[in-house]
Amino acid sequence: MELGNKIFKGALWSSIEKISVQLVSFILGIILARILSPEEYGIFGLLIVFITVSQVFIDSGFSQALIQNRNRTHKDISTVLTFNIAVAFICYILLFIASPYIADFYKSNELKNLLRVLAFSLIINSLFTVPSTLLTIKMNFQLIAKITLISTLTSGIIAIIAAYLDYGAWSLVIQIISKGIISAIFFWFTIEKIPKFKFFKKSFHQLFSFGSKLLISSLLNTIVGNLNSILIGKYIGTKSLGFYTRGTQFSDMAYSTINSAITSVLLPSLSDLQDDKAALRTYSKTLLKMTSLITVPLFLCLSLFSEQLILLLLTEKWAMAIPIMQIFCIARLITILMGISSNMLYVIGRTDLSLKQQYVKMAIRISLLLLALPYGIYYVALAELLATVLHFFVNTYYPGKIFNYGAKEHFLDTYKIAFSGVVMVISGYLTMKLFDSQIIKLIIAIPISIISYTVLIKFLKIKEFDMLLLRIKSLSNQKVKSDKPN
Repeated sequence: MELGNKIFKGALWSSIEKISVQLVSFILGIILARILSPEEYGIFGLLIVFITVSQVFIDSGFSQALIQNRNRTHKDISTVLTFNIAVAFICYILLFIASPYIADFYKSNELKNLLRVLAFSLIINSLFTVPSTLLTIKMNFQLIAKITLISTLTSGIIAIIAAYLDYGAWSLVIQIISKGIISAIFFWFTIEKIPKFKFFKKSFHQLFSFGSKLLISSLLNTIVGNLNSILIGKYIGTKSLGFYTRGTQFSDMAYSTINSAITSVLLPSLSDLQDDKAALRTYSKTLLKMTSLITVPLFLCLSLFSEQLILLLLTEKWAMAIPIMQIFCIARLITILMGISSNMLYVIGRTDLSLKQQYVKMAIRISLLLLALPYGIYYVALAELLATVLHFFVNTYYPGKIFNYGAKEHFLDTYKIAFSGVVMVISGYLTMKLFDSQIIKLIIAIPISIISYTVLIKFLKIKEFDMLLLRIKSLSNQKVKSDKPN
C-alpha cells in the first residue's frame, strides 16, 4: 500500500506538471496555428524530425539507466553529463553539414538555415538532461513542473510575438531555442552537488550495458515513428504535412502528458521490485486499470469532439486535420496502455527483449506506411492505427511469458472500461445530433458523455475507480492539513 500510494502520488504530481505545461502549450499552440499557415507548420514538422532523432543519440538510454541503477555514483552522473554534451556537439556538426543536402532533398532553400539554427537546441538541451533526471529520481515533480511551466510560457510568448512580426516558421524555431535556454538555467540551480565534466570508462560500460539496447530500441521507434513526416513532406507536400502534423498534435499532447507521467514515475518507483515479479505484476495491473479509467474517456472524447475543437479553436483553414485527429486519438490511447508492458521489461532490466519487439514493430509499421502512402494522409493515419493495434500484441508477448500478463489478461482487465467508453461515445454522438451550433454541442454533449461514463463505471462495480477517488481524496486532505497554520 505504501508503494502504491507513492506511485499514485508521484504520478499525480507528474500529471499535474504535464497537464499544466501542456495546457499552456495548448493555448499557445492555438494562437500560433491561427497566425501561421499549414505550409509553415509543415516546414517545421520536417525540421523537428531530425532534432528528435538526434536527441535519442544524445541521451542513449543513459537517463533511464541512471534511474534503474539503485547503486548510482557521482562518477556515473558525471559520465552521463559529459557523454550527453559530447554527442550533442557531434550531432550538431553533422546536421550543420547535412542541412544543404536536406534542403535540396525537399527542394526548399529555407530549410538549410532553419535547421542549422534549430539544431543548436540539441546542445542546449543536453545541458539539463542530467539535472532533470536527478529530480526525477528524487520524484520532485513539483519543482520540475515549475521550471517547465516557466520555460514553456515564456518561450511561447516570444514565439507569438515573432509570429505576429511575420517570422513564419522561424517563430517556431525561436520557441524551441528560447525554451531550452530558460530550462537549462533553472535546472542547473537545482543541483546540490555539481557533476564534474569527466568521463569514467567503468561507469560508461556499466550504464551502456543497460542503455545500449534501449538506445537502439528508442532510435528505431523514433525513426519509424517520424517516417510518416519524412515521406509525406517529400511525396505529398509540406501543406499536407502541416495538416497531418496539426491533426496529430491534440492527441500527441494528451499522450505525452499521460505517458510521461507514467514512465517518469513507474521506473524509479518500481526499481526496488525488480526481483519480485509477483508484486511487479500486481502493481502493473492496478496501474493499467487506473490509467484506463482516465485515458479511455479522455481520448474517446477528444476523438468524438475533434470537429468542434478544430473548427472553433483553429478555424476552418485546418478542417482537413479533423479525420487525422479522430484516428490518432484512438491510436494513442492504445499506445499508452500497451506502454505499461514495456516498462515492466525495463524495470527488470530486460531491454534486450524490448529491442526484439522493436524490430517486429518496425517491420509492421514500415510495411503498412508504404502501402498507404500513395493514397494520401488519411490512409497513412489509418495505417498508423492498424500498426498500433498489431503492436499491442507484440508489446504484450514477453510480459505474457515472464509475468503471465499478456494480451488476454490486458483485455480482461480493461474490457469493462472500454465498454463504458463506447457507451459514452454513443450518448455524446446522439446528443450532438440534436443541435446545430458547434459551441452548444460541446456545452451539452460533454457533460452528458462524462456522466454516462461515470454512471456505467459505478454500475459495473470497477473497484479501481473507488480506489482512484479514495487516493485523490486522501491527497486532498493531506494538502488541506499541510496548508493549515500550526
